[in-house]
Amino acid sequence: MKVGEILSSPVHTITPDKSVRYAAELMNELKIGSLVVTEGGETVGIVTSRDLRVTHPNRIVADAMSRDPKSIEPDVYIWNAWDLLNEFGVERLLVCEDGRMVGLVTRGQISGKLSELRDPLTGLYRSAYIAAVGEDLLKRRVPFELMFIDLDNFREINKTYGHPVGDDVIVSFANTLKSQIDKSSEYLCRYAGDEFVIITLQGEQRVRGIVRQLRQTVYFCQVEVSATVGKVGPRDAPDFFDLPFRELVTRASLAGTKLKSHADTAKNPPVG
Repeated sequence: MKVGEILSSPVHTITPDKSVRYAAELMNELKIGSLVVTEGGETVGIVTSRDLRVTHPNRIVADAMSRDPKSIEPDVYIWNAWDLLNEFGVERLLVCEDGRMVGLVTRGQISGKLSELRDPLTGLYRSAYIAAVGEDLLKRRVPFELMFIDLDNFREINKTYGHPVGDDVIVSFANTLKSQIDKSSEYLCRYAGDEFVIITLQGEQRVRGIVRQLRQTVYFCQVEVSATVGKVGPRDAPDFFDLPFRELVTRASLAGTKLKSHADTAKNPPVG
């Protein structure tokens, strides 16, 4: 989901020489929480209802407004917009396209939509997030490696220790993955159940490093845990950029299943 899908429009403006009282009355009339401050056709600030509450009504908007408002383009993903809000510590972003202001997006709007994409157990994004990222990268023909991560014997963990412990294992494993991700070039989601997907732009060497880490047996909640990783990238599929993202996930998943099958055969060779 992109910013352009949730922005508020039209944007209401005010000039910096208007009184705070007038700005408050205008916001109340329009039932909005902010006004963009413009002067001579240029955006010079933004004033919110919170700004007005702490400023004397006889002062002018220029005294209450926040200067240098941050802007974003409508085709930016909402999770990137969320990171920008947090980076600058602001509550609103102007949405501009080709130098023209087309709307406004607030922290509340973005937070509400992100909550629909987040897995309530782990706090990671769900599969719709990784699909949007992958489809965008394929469309732009940006090379990436996709890893499909599946916990080993998770069904047995649930049977032996119970589902609450199983949930604790999932959360602990998710936190481990989260701590290993480079947010500037990697994307992570809980795909389903005990399955996770990582997309990395850092190439096969990075994949090998992640796989080595995840192959190591660790203990979460005193439960022995390991994972199998199937992966797919441009070298694995000559038609990589012509495939639907769903097909890439399927191939990575099947690659992991094949690895598990080989591991089981090695542990329990056929008798004959």
